[in-house]
Amino acid sequence: MARTRLQSIELSIRRLLEGPPRIELTAVFPTQESFEAQLPTWRPGRYELGQFAQYIYSMDGKGKDGEWNALKKTSLHTWHVPEETKAVRWVFHADTFNAGSTGIADDILYVNPVNCFLYHPNHQEWGYTITLDDVPAFWSVATGLPTEGGKLLARDVQHAMDSPILASSNLWHRTYTSNGIPFHIWVYGQTIPDEQRFIQEHQNFTDAQIAHFGSFPAPHYHFLYVLSEREERHGVEHEDTTVIAQGPSAKCRTEDGHMELIGIASHELYHAWNVKRIRPAEWTPYDFSKACPSRMGYIAEGVTTYMGDLFLFESGVIDLDGWCRLTERLLDRHLNNPGRLNMSVADSSYDTWLDGYVTGSPGRKGSIYVEGAVLALLCDACIMELTSGEASLQTAMRLLWEQFGKPRIGLTEADYWSVLNEVAGAPNALDSLRNDFADGTKDSWEALVAAMEHQGLSLTKVRRDGIWRTTLIAA
Repeated sequence: MARTRLQSIELSIRRLLEGPPRIELTAVFPTQESFEAQLPTWRPGRYELGQFAQYIYSMDGKGKDGEWNALKKTSLHTWHVPEETKAVRWVFHADTFNAGSTGIADDILYVNPVNCFLYHPNHQEWGYTITLDDVPAFWSVATGLPTEGGKLLARDVQHAMDSPILASSNLWHRTYTSNGIPFHIWVYGQTIPDEQRFIQEHQNFTDAQIAHFGSFPAPHYHFLYVLSEREERHGVEHEDTTVIAQGPSAKCRTEDGHMELIGIASHELYHAWNVKRIRPAEWTPYDFSKACPSRMGYIAEGVTTYMGDLFLFESGVIDLDGWCRLTERLLDRHLNNPGRLNMSVADSSYDTWLDGYVTGSPGRKGSIYVEGAVLALLCDACIMELTSGEASLQTAMRLLWEQFGKPRIGLTEADYWSVLNEVAGAPNALDSLRNDFADGTKDSWEALVAAMEHQGLSLTKVRRDGIWRTTLIAA
C-alpha cells in the first residue's frame, strides 16, 4: 500500500457555494521535478473537443516557501509546474448537470473527473487518492471507485477520468444482481414513482444483454441518475458506471419520461461492451490531450443505439409495437436529414471533432447515432437473411467482444467488417452495405423496406407539410 501512495496523486475536492457554483481542487503530485500539468481536452462518450480549460478560474502552485503563486500556461490546456512545487490548487466552474459535466449545490457534489482533474502526461500510470473535503459523513457517495479509509482510489489516469462521483444527502439507492454481478441504481432528485417496475426493467435488459455476450466486463456496475430541475436528456457511458441526466425531475413521472430513462439506460449498459472495451484503435487508450478523430463513431454510437432499443424488445420491456414506434422515430430522423445524402456516416463520424453534435451547416453531414443505427439495422437483417436466422449482428458483436474487447485490442474498420462478413458466411457478404451506407451516401429507403419485409414487417412513408413520416407495422 505504501508503494501505491508513492505513485498516487493526492487530490482533495471542496465545494465553493458562495458566488458562482465552483469547486476547489488541490493536488499533491508525487514529484519535485518541474512538469507540464495537463487538463483533458475532451471526454469519452463525446467525440468532440470539450475545451474544459474555459471553466478554470485560477491555477496556483504552492512553492517551497509555502506561498501560493499563479502558474503560467504553456498551452491552452497545460500549465507549467516549477520544481519543488508542494501542491497545485485550481478552481473549476461547477454549475452543469448534464450527464458529462460537473455541478454542485447545497445537497449535491457531482464530479466528472475528465472535466477537471489535472494529470502528468508522462506518468499516466500514477493513480489518485481522492478526498471529498466538505462532504458530510452521512451523505451517500455513488461511484465505481473503490474506497479505503474514507478516500476514493483510482489505479491510474485512465481509471480516474472514467469514474464519475455523485455525493448527496438525497440519493435513492437500490440494487439487483445479474449473473452474479451486483448492479446499483442511484437516483438524485425525484424518487422513481414505480420502484418495482423500474428495477425489474433494469433487471430484464441487463439479463438479456449479458446472455447475448456471455459475460459481463466489470465486477460491478452503477447507474447514476441525476434528475435535476433543468431541462436535460443525456447519458454518458463509463467503464463500470453510467450517468443519466433528465430534467426537470417531474418528467420522469410521466410514461414518456420513464421510457426515455429506460431507453437511455439500455443504451448505456450496452456501451459497457461496445466502446468501453470493443473500442476503435484511435481511442485505445484514450489520449485526452488532443482531438482523436475516428471514422468508427457509427459503430460506437450507431450500433449501440440500435442494440439498446432491440434489447428492450428482446427482454420484454417493450413489445413489438413498442419497438416499431421507436424505429419509426429513428427512421423519421433519418429521412428528414438531407446530410445523410451528402456525407457518409464514416466521414460524419470523423467530423464530429470539427463541429460536434450540432447540425452545423445545413445538409452537410449525418448523425452517427441515427445513420449508424440505420446501418446496424440493415446489417442485422442482412446477416439474418444470409444465415436463415442462424446468426445476427449480435453474433458478430459477441465475436468482437471475444477477439478485441476482452484482450483490449484496438478495433479497425477492416476488423469490424471482416467479422461481420465472417458471421454472414462470405468474405464479401456485406460489402455492398459498407460501400453504399458506411462509406457512401446512397439512399437507403429501398433497402430498409426490403429488410423490414424479410422480418415480416411493412414499412411505408408519407410526406406531410414538408416532413417525412414513417409507419412500421406487422405485415
